[in-house]
Amino acid sequence: MPKKEYLRFDFDDIAFRAIAIHTALPPALLAWQIDRFLGTKFSILPFSFSLKTKKSTSEHAQYYFRDEEFDTEWWILENQGTQESLMQVKPLPDMILIGRGGEDDNASEIWLEKLKSIPGISLSYEVADKVKKKLTWITWLSDKKVKDPDQDQEKE
Repeated sequence: MPKKEYLRFDFDDIAFRAIAIHTALPPALLAWQIDRFLGTKFSILPFSFSLKTKKSTSEHAQYYFRDEEFDTEWWILENQGTQESLMQVKPLPDMILIGRGGEDDNASEIWLEKLKSIPGISLSYEVADKVKKKLTWITWLSDKKVKDPDQDQEKE
């Protein structure tokens, strides 16, 4: 019987940024405010982000922006979904801003500085490395095909 080969995957090899956001703004208004203050073009995705656990499946609103200039992808995810939280820390953030790709190491600092000026955001901070290591669901963000609103083609 042939031996099965499994894809070896090391979560530590994924370079991503995670920023926790505490806000009373609903997800759509937060995305709009971030667009206004940062010059982004977040779009709501036609499907919610699903977190599947042994007990349940939780649905979370998600917004997506691809920055071609810096070759980065950004997601705004609603932390508390229909059943579970994506990031279970105290105090519980309302939204999580995830960035992946690019070569600019200080992108998080730039975004954090600009997030401070947005009305409705009470607190934003970079997620600690020990907490980020528990966010293995980040690998699922680009599993589904994402339609880029600025282009007519689908991306994986």
